[in-house]
Amino acid sequence: MKIALVSEYYYPLLGGITEHVHNLALSLDKRGHDVTVVTHNLKPRKHHHYPDGPVNFSVVRFGKGIPIYSNGSIARITVGKRLGSTLQKFFQQEKFDVIHAHSPLTPILPVIALRKSNAPVTVGTFHTYFDRSRGYAMLPKKSAAHMDKMDGKIVVSEACIEALSRYFETDYEVIPNGVDPDYFTPDAPVLPEFDDGKLNILFVGRFDPRNGLRTMIDAFKIVKSRYSNCRLIVVGDGPLRPYYRSLVSKELAPDIHFAGLVNGGRPSYYASADIYCSPCTKASFGVVLLEAMASGKPVVASDINGYRLVMQDGKQGILVGETGPAAFAEALLRLLRDPELRHRMGDHGRKTVLAKYSWDLVAEQVEQLYLKLLGGEIDEAVAAIPDPKMAFALK
Repeated sequence: MKIALVSEYYYPLLGGITEHVHNLALSLDKRGHDVTVVTHNLKPRKHHHYPDGPVNFSVVRFGKGIPIYSNGSIARITVGKRLGSTLQKFFQQEKFDVIHAHSPLTPILPVIALRKSNAPVTVGTFHTYFDRSRGYAMLPKKSAAHMDKMDGKIVVSEACIEALSRYFETDYEVIPNGVDPDYFTPDAPVLPEFDDGKLNILFVGRFDPRNGLRTMIDAFKIVKSRYSNCRLIVVGDGPLRPYYRSLVSKELAPDIHFAGLVNGGRPSYYASADIYCSPCTKASFGVVLLEAMASGKPVVASDINGYRLVMQDGKQGILVGETGPAAFAEALLRLLRDPELRHRMGDHGRKTVLAKYSWDLVAEQVEQLYLKLLGGEIDEAVAAIPDPKMAFALK
């Protein structure tokens, strides 16, 4: 099949959707398909990152990516003169079998791709949980019309269905995010600067308010006052960096390490950690949780819809029901003081990833959806893969 993956989010931007699109492209290419990523044209800067290693698929860029604030995060939209006609001409030249838009109702590039698609099959993947949408509420007919343009609608979790069902009545395929367990592995090299006997708590995420870095820092202050032999490692960056750094006192500064944006070296940060922590307040799934679980690390995370679909409290880690830093501190202290519990939860997380979330499994499910929509045969073995929304079978 000839497949176009359309996304506002791709390298050099880091984030969950970027990782999803890139790994899906790698996996589909490995399965013998002709894949093109269609995305923004963002001027490279010093802090931008690109994927490790060579890729066999194409990346085609249109317009200019610019940032906007939306849904508690810094989002991206693509703008440019004659963007629609340029994209339409490109689709006509390439004659894709499948045009697959990510965050398909989000302006601007995915919406234009749906409108200009000439492919036999058009698919959309919804990645985001939201409480409400002004756009869907204000433009219900247009939103519904764009939804109807998609032959297949994928959501990464049941949390996405919960959000979308407030505005649309349609059917969805639940196909989760994935992770490469050969890349994120307990065998990744440990970073020497963190291998000094201190226990390491890791936070990974953009410096967006919803990702909970303030809660993380405040929780660490409490932890440090009761368990001195630990440090916090913060991987990520964003416009709010000066604000978050200002929350760190001189006394705590030696034990809070701001690593900045990290792409290729992330497996070593997970390998160097003893606990992964995510006090995020809003997420549809949690790719970072999968990365930590694949790395064999116990997880302390917010008890929110998207995270409950990835992990189970008391199995792969601890889900924290309260939003304040004190509750996160208690969960972290419990794990810091119990090495056997850390090992058991980390081992269970690794097994969960191998059973349900490797990219080989996820890409195969996407491929089979394409084939079904194109009128092909569905592999019975793939059809038998457990639905990710089912209860955990691992004991």
